[in-house]
Amino acid sequence: MSWSGGDWMCNACQHINFKKRDACQNCGYPKIGGPDPDIYRYNWTETLAGDWYCSGMNCGAHNYASRTSCYRCGALKNGYSSCGFGGNMEASGGYGSDCNYPPGWKTGDWICTRYGCGVHNYASRTECFKCKTPKSFGGSD
Repeated sequence: MSWSGGDWMCNACQHINFKKRDACQNCGYPKIGGPDPDIYRYNWTETLAGDWYCSGMNCGAHNYASRTSCYRCGALKNGYSSCGFGGNMEASGGYGSDCNYPPGWKTGDWICTRYGCGVHNYASRTECFKCKTPKSFGGSD
């Protein structure tokens, strides 16, 4: 998504909204003012008992209670990484996974380190495709 004059990023979920919106399209957080964004995202009404937020790879995605791993990044519910993906990055031509990469990744791919973003970016990108944060933001290379 390209930014236009007046578009804004939600302080609670980092969703990019058109300037005409007074509240975030994704989470409903107000454009101006509102409660503490760090607490707001954990008090959404659609969060049910047992649901959990991913703490892996700076992801922060909301997952249903029935999930044992994060739908976005594959991190396990208990915070430990999984080696159950199988495969080997070099033996599979850069595709597949070892214990360090989720399935479908190539060597050099990276996760955006901006809090609330955490999306997968291809190795060729120098900035996050979603929020435009530079690859080197927060000390990651």
